[in-house]
Amino acid sequence: MTAISIEASTGGGLPKIRLRAGLLQPRLVSRSAGFAHIALVAGGATLLGGDSVSISVRVGAGCTVRIEDIGGTVAYPSTGTASQWNVDVEVEDGGALVWESFPFIVTDSAVVDRTTSVSLGHEAVICLRETLVLGRSGEAGGIICASTDIRGVDGPPYFVEQLSLDGARPRPGVLGRATVLDSAIVAGADLETEIYSSANFEAKPASGSESTTTSLSSPDGDRVLILKRPGAVVRAIGTAAHSAQVDARWRRWMDRVIDAKDNRQAAANQAATEASEDECSDTVTHGKNGVTRDE
Repeated sequence: MTAISIEASTGGGLPKIRLRAGLLQPRLVSRSAGFAHIALVAGGATLLGGDSVSISVRVGAGCTVRIEDIGGTVAYPSTGTASQWNVDVEVEDGGALVWESFPFIVTDSAVVDRTTSVSLGHEAVICLRETLVLGRSGEAGGIICASTDIRGVDGPPYFVEQLSLDGARPRPGVLGRATVLDSAIVAGADLETEIYSSANFEAKPASGSESTTTSLSSPDGDRVLILKRPGAVVRAIGTAAHSAQVDARWRRWMDRVIDAKDNRQAAANQAATEASEDECSDTVTHGKNGVTRDE
């Protein structure tokens, strides 16, 4: 199992980071107070038929983690047993995770079960991007069942979905003849408020999801689902990864989550400074001949 864990250190110093390598190997890119940037590197040919990849991510309270893949993943033909790709994420109170993955390519005759399970604490945020590609050049692509389950510590789930794709049997209303699905998901924060507050249009419930989502066309031309709980989903489909992408919106979301981290850190530093000043003032005593400071 590949494991990534970060927790804040006392006194606002560098966070404590624990990394464990599996079929994917995490590498520390950089860190600062309350923040870590982690890269995931394949330790060998992955994903071979029958392989099982498990990734565990834990973001401690008040911390922010950015994870990015180094290169995409190719799911090779299966040999009677489906390949497994399981991700389990826990973001504790006030934490944030930004995870950008590169294309996940499902080749002919590959069969993949892919699950992503997320638990969010109070005021926690997750921002995910994944790109599913059916087949390499000249291929129709194999089968992938991708399940996503994002829940908080209380209340209804943020987002639950099971998506089944079969390159040899395209279905109208899912991907049709398209072979690329690029998705970005944010949960725990309403990053669309500023975009839509100035837009002049009427939001309409998404088909089949009246109680949980609203479907909107954004000023960028993206089709966005606004979740009932704070969050949104944006997607693009097409026949090539370079033409089916949600780069602009993803960058905006990622920057806002990272900027929020910087704002939280600045507030924490200000609070620490004020506390230090108060502590210093408490050490001042008044003697007969004026002010003296305890050593």
